[in-house]
Amino acid sequence: MADAGHMLMLLRHGIAEDAAPGEADAERRLTGEGKRKLRGETAEIVAVEHGIDESAVFTTAALAPAGDRDALFTVLGSHTRAEGIVLVGHQPDLGELASVLLVGTPGLVQLPFKKAGLAAISVASLPPRTAGTLEFFVTPGQLRRIGRGG
Repeated sequence: MADAGHMLMLLRHGIAEDAAPGEADAERRLTGEGKRKLRGETAEIVAVEHGIDESAVFTTAALAPAGDRDALFTVLGSHTRAEGIVLVGHQPDLGELASVLLVGTPGLVQLPFKKAGLAAISVASLPPRTAGTLEFFVTPGQLRRIGRGG
């Protein structure tokens, strides 16, 4: 990681089922295809794969579609001891967040987040106050190949 103190991993949510009437978007679960491709629910997968206690996995309305970015930065500011944080969200919000983290403006940087795409951005502080560095961007196909060991 560059000279930054925290790694923010932005993961676009996998293929989810359609929302039931009155169901919030954040409550939709992955479809069978999404589970096969991602091998389970997104946050739980990330927790298990990185040795994070699943009790530390939480959700925030700030990451829901059309969530409040200032509220998200407040949440991030409460995790200043974390070396890495995985943020799971949807487009276009995740792409706009990546742009804000990298250049301070939503939409200026356009990362091609497909479902299950992953970007890692290092930042010097939480909440982020200066431009971060794009450490890597991985497509869903690349993630599947990595998961298969090749």
